[in-house]
Amino acid sequence: MDRWGVGTVSPASVLQRRTHDTMIRASSLALLAALAAAAFGRGAFSGTVQWFVVALILVAFALALGARAVPVADLTGVFFLTGLALALWALLRAAAAGTPASGVSWALFGAGTAAVVCVCRRLDAASREMLLRGLLAVGAAVAMTGWLGVALHQRPWGLPSQGLWRAASTLTYANATAAFLVPLALVALACLTATPRSAFFSLTATSLLAGAGAALSRAGVAALAAGLLVLCLALGTRATARAAAGPVVGAGVVLLGLLPSVHAASPGRPLVAGTAAAAGLVIAVLAPRVPLPALLLPVAGAALVAVLIMVYRAPAAHSAIHTITRVRFSLSSPARSGEAAAALHLFERHPLAGVGPGHATLRWTGPGGGLRVDRFAHDEYLQVLADLGLAGAALVATFMVTGGRLLWRARPARSDRQQRAAWAGAVAGVTAFVLHSGFDFIWQVPAIPLAVGAIVGLTVLPPAAPAAGAH
Repeated sequence: MDRWGVGTVSPASVLQRRTHDTMIRASSLALLAALAAAAFGRGAFSGTVQWFVVALILVAFALALGARAVPVADLTGVFFLTGLALALWALLRAAAAGTPASGVSWALFGAGTAAVVCVCRRLDAASREMLLRGLLAVGAAVAMTGWLGVALHQRPWGLPSQGLWRAASTLTYANATAAFLVPLALVALACLTATPRSAFFSLTATSLLAGAGAALSRAGVAALAAGLLVLCLALGTRATARAAAGPVVGAGVVLLGLLPSVHAASPGRPLVAGTAAAAGLVIAVLAPRVPLPALLLPVAGAALVAVLIMVYRAPAAHSAIHTITRVRFSLSSPARSGEAAAALHLFERHPLAGVGPGHATLRWTGPGGGLRVDRFAHDEYLQVLADLGLAGAALVATFMVTGGRLLWRARPARSDRQQRAAWAGAVAGVTAFVLHSGFDFIWQVPAIPLAVGAIVGLTVLPPAAPAAGAH
């Protein structure tokens, strides 16, 4: 019998286990740093931030693979290989077009997202929880910057468009802000169905919904509605409504207080917005914690605040409502139609390989007869055809279908309430992302697909559990 005796653990095994745990935690922290850097650095849309995010993802990937044995099926699966192939194809097309740096966004969409999913699948329960909460906190911070941008009329966190101040946040683009916040809000709402008294999830869900609403994105509203429908189907309408009630009402109060600051011709009203924001967050936290009679007092207080806002700032609020209903409630968008036609024209001229990333200059004739020019089609399904042709579109389709298949196979048993809530939130978030992708160029803002990749990865388990003590 060896000197450690039967059933004891050697110091080498203990050290190995501690090293493994340290590497896993370091991997999750590196990945969270990458997601935060992307979110706070204009979405990693261009420049040095992209390379910084790439470096952090590589560090997280290396630590995750070093900490846990790699099942061959994981790195040779269709999802992972297709992500790498998409990245390689985009970089080759960009280099051939003479602008190699323009392919990095597509590479992050493919290989970057695949790497994020792979890292998340190797995290232990504690690291997964830390990464989820950290990502939601990053989203709430992004939402807050958008709220401040509108309340203070502060560029570039808020930007005027069509007579309205819209939340552009650190991503500096309102529609991308909504595309980033909506999937995270759906995940937070799903978590609330399993832990309804969680102040963290209540506050983050309210903040994310308010930030997404302040972006005034029509596609964001449609994506949120589709995601909520998925939550209702997966978790039940009653459970979803009960979990969403507090954050939705709270976010509504926050947005009502922001209304006097929305009209571009009116000055920002940070005091009014701040008062309403505080009231909305309090309501969201109290809603699941107190019985209905006791909740009537703060709700009445919030109603009083709303009445005072409408009376005290009636002209500004009324002007904002009128402009919103006239501009944002319309489905007509001549510019988007022109961009779509121009993108299809480029695809017809270069059907197999596209024109290359960064070279899809879209030209069309506007309603007044003037020449209009844009770089993006505001429809990623058309954008990939214009940039990368049928070859790129086939890779993207395979990548997304196999990612969806991974998520579908990860659905837990109905008896596991928390895991089912997390899975439903991931499915709802992905649904919102896929829908929104048809209306904006959100794949070109790497923070968005990377965050969605993390949501998926935190739900999907490894294809095979490693042996104890493996590294």
